[in-house]
Amino acid sequence: MSEPFHSHADGYIQWLRARVGHQLIYLVYTTSLVFDDAGRLLVQRRYDFDWLSVPGGALERFENLRTCATRETFEETGLIIDVDRLVGVFSHPAYNLRYPNGDQVQQWTVCVAGRAVGGSIKADGQETLEVFWLDVDEALPQLPPAYQAMVRAAQAHPTKAALEPVYAADTLTEYWAVLREKVGHDAVILPGTMMIVPNERGEILMTRRTDRGNWALPGGYADLGETTTHTAVREIREETGLEIEPVRVIGVYSETPMMMACFANGDLVHNVGIAFECRITGGTLKADGTETAEVAFKSIDDMLAMDFLPIQDTPHVLRDFTRPDRWPVLR
Repeated sequence: MSEPFHSHADGYIQWLRARVGHQLIYLVYTTSLVFDDAGRLLVQRRYDFDWLSVPGGALERFENLRTCATRETFEETGLIIDVDRLVGVFSHPAYNLRYPNGDQVQQWTVCVAGRAVGGSIKADGQETLEVFWLDVDEALPQLPPAYQAMVRAAQAHPTKAALEPVYAADTLTEYWAVLREKVGHDAVILPGTMMIVPNERGEILMTRRTDRGNWALPGGYADLGETTTHTAVREIREETGLEIEPVRVIGVYSETPMMMACFANGDLVHNVGIAFECRITGGTLKADGTETAEVAFKSIDDMLAMDFLPIQDTPHVLRDFTRPDRWPVLR
């Protein structure tokens, strides 16, 4: 770059960076793949990196992913879009970013595909210097690896969301604990997973939590250094003793108040979770006694007949699981 880099980050990123500095953090992003009637891809040249990009940006606290995708696309390109479908979540550490000012990020990027329904192309002149349509074959080699993976996933899987490989670095860092040391009890955005694991009778693996005593789907927060699918495998192993394999994405969930959590110690969290259908590959069913007091397979009907907290995501995911024709959902 010919001039010193100045970050245009505001909102949640600015608030968080004021507390954590440049250290590696998770950021939940949305990326929008917008295609025109000729199949061309909407691309942009950014201020912060010297490569071709597609519209996207960081989720704000209390905002849902669909709103984030449409807001960021409009702010950066001037176009109003409808989100047609979820392409997948892309979180591999190979896609980690180091911004020119030294900020480090592991992406937890929710990619959607959409189409323009209004507005007119205009770069914002800050984050985006130029916006234009480009043939996909011409755009692909100019995109960084993460965006290449997203575009290829959209092309290869037009009706289902992509599954990431199960990958973990040699050393994982418990992200939520690192963050709490810096921000105290304030509301933060934490990405994670929820898993539906059926047995041969069609019953669903459920856990009774030690903190609240309620039944919930197994799940947990992402550690730095792993993919979404590894989070799923690790959390099931830790909480239930079973070995599983994620086989399909049910959906991604971010809407509040459903995904807001207030823990007994006062911690506030805006949860963002990807839900997987999984199959059992081994292990022995056993509660860990730390997070889970009891683990059992239960019928969906019995679970949905229970009284859940208004903000609990479990009943929403269970209902979505019964409608695979609507997968992948984006809530």
